[in-house]
This record gives sequence, C-alpha cells and structure tokens, in this order.
Amino acid sequence: MIQCPECRSMIPDDSAFCDQCGKELKWCPECKKPKRGTECPVCGCDLVPGRKYLASPSSSGEVLPPQPTTASIQGPVALVGNGWRLMLQQGEFGRSCGIWPELSTCPYVSGHHGFIEGHSGGWKISDRGSTNGTFINGRKLATAEQYELKKGDRVRIATLDFTVE
Repeated sequence: MIQCPECRSMIPDDSAFCDQCGKELKWCPECKKPKRGTECPVCGCDLVPGRKYLASPSSSGEVLPPQPTTASIQGPVALVGNGWRLMLQQGEFGRSCGIWPELSTCPYVSGHHGFIEGHSGGWKISDRGSTNGTFINGRKLATAEQYELKKGDRVRIATLDFTVE
C-alpha cells in the first residue's frame, strides 16, 4: 500500500489514480514513489504521470512512445445529447475537472468521473469508480474497465445520456 500525496489515503501500490480523491498520481522514476508537484523533492527527477509510469515495462521511468495526437485518431468524434456536443479528446472528465466543463452543472456526475484515451484505432472510455457510474449501451463499466467507443453507442454518464457520433 502507498499513501496518496494529495488526500493521504492509503491505496494499492500499483495505482495510477487515487481510489479516494481521483487524482492522477505522479511518480518519481528514481525513488519509485508517488510525489506532489512536477519534480521529486528528494532526488530532483521529473515526475511521471501514473499511467505512463505504470505502463513502463520496468516502471523505471523509461521514455515511452509518443501518444497519438487527436488529429491521428480514427473513429467517432463526439458525444451528443442533453443539448451538448462533447468533442472526444484525451483526458479526465468529471464535475470538478477535465475536458468537458459542461459536466460541472450535473450534481450526479462525480468530481473525477472517468477518462477518455485516444489510440490509433479510436477512443476508449473508462470509469474511475464514480458514484453513479458510466454505462455503455445499458451496461455499467467496472472501475478502470476500458471500452472502445463505436459510432452509435449509447453512453450514460451518471444521469446524462449521449450517443457516439
């Protein structure tokens, strides 16, 4: 178990995000511990986002291949519903953070609700353990389960319904 540097909760030591506060952990590749800020106060190394650090084969902070840019991603482009057109882009989404500020108006959306990740084949959505869930075509995603979005999929974020275009 490790301690989240943000909220001080004890969480599993293979966490990219805090199970309690939802923040993405930043890891020191030298000390192999999560820290606050942009560089480690102990050794001075640049901190690495949890997803990249844990994806590294040896978790040693190796340089990873660049992520695809939005322009290079194929497939769906937006979630449409509730009078909104939410363009798909990589990042966290929720009531108190992220890529879609529109979600801040819905009290049923968790503060750090989920994550959208781009890859060459399209877009993947995942839930961060939100209170009211993320549903795809009526099925609730398990925490951290990734689903590749396809045109026509129905997405429910808490109480908000969207269709993938």
